[in-house]
Amino acid sequence: MFVKQNNIVEQICEIPVTLGDISESIFGGINTQNGLLHRLALPEEGGSDSYYLCEGLCRPVFIEPEIVYPYVSGAFSEKFAFRPSSYRFMLPYELSTVGKKNEYNVIPPEELKTRFPMAYGRILEFKRKFLHDTSPLKSSDYSIKGRRFLEYFNTPKIIATEGYHLQAAYDAEGNHVFENGCGIVLKDPERYAYITAVLNSSIARLFPSVCKSKMAYSSYTAPSVIKRFPIVFPDNRLTEDLIDTISSYLAFLNREKYAKDYGAPDWLRELTSFYEQISNLLVLDTYFINDIDPGLLDALEENIHPYAGDMNSEDSDNILNALYYIKHQILEASSSEKCKFNLGLPEILNFSQNSGEF
Repeated sequence: MFVKQNNIVEQICEIPVTLGDISESIFGGINTQNGLLHRLALPEEGGSDSYYLCEGLCRPVFIEPEIVYPYVSGAFSEKFAFRPSSYRFMLPYELSTVGKKNEYNVIPPEELKTRFPMAYGRILEFKRKFLHDTSPLKSSDYSIKGRRFLEYFNTPKIIATEGYHLQAAYDAEGNHVFENGCGIVLKDPERYAYITAVLNSSIARLFPSVCKSKMAYSSYTAPSVIKRFPIVFPDNRLTEDLIDTISSYLAFLNREKYAKDYGAPDWLRELTSFYEQISNLLVLDTYFINDIDPGLLDALEENIHPYAGDMNSEDSDNILNALYYIKHQILEASSSEKCKFNLGLPEILNFSQNSGEF
């Protein structure tokens, strides 16, 4: 018997634990009125590590790479992993200790001129030519707003953005800069893989309906809104371990897919979709059903294990072959059980439009 979507929303609203309860901090991105100053484009022809394109000045510039960081736009799919961006973000800040806390503070102009002369020269030129301001350089000319962002810069976190819908990627280094969306630092660092999977599951597709039922009409990734995202943890270690491991698979597969952009082959898309459906099935089973087919669960337990090597290594072909083999083994082991993705839930929760078998 199929469950109505309205009933599902009611069930979700009754879940007592929220993302805010399990998070140390949920915060917005940086805010600056000089976006063209801070954001840099990577030249198509490549070049040295210090070679960038300045959108404001409309010409190539050189800036010390030590104060330039990856930039997350969130405009495209960034599920589990970040899509390679043609942009970088200049952040002339440095870590300093204030009491017992580490904070990132803006580098004063005098020090910036000495330590990062190329960045200093570019900011000064930008101010004079683009803003038509010939006054001496001040810290406020290139500072940003985002106290919580700076407090947790270089701290592992999940970055959630909207894109086509709510999506999340894990920033292990914590050095990605984002303007839209939010950063999520969990109290328990062992939960990042699971929470990333949940935020990329079809539970997130119903979150807008949950927000409307609670009269929350801001952006779904606004910290005050996403902190209400309902969280349910599996009642057994096996399910959570499976989701954690598949989350690592999907981070690798999406990096591979994003690197190939629109040229990603069909088999890679299908392989990624296969593991996304398994992850989604396990999350939905945790939230609503708790009655996954034993044959499927046995097949997953038998075949899905953490990859023994480095999933960030350059030997991607071996990893892809291993993941393809695991898929084949799961299909072989579960075929006689007629395991299905369809759990009798509303269509919005089903990743597979065919609602078919493996």
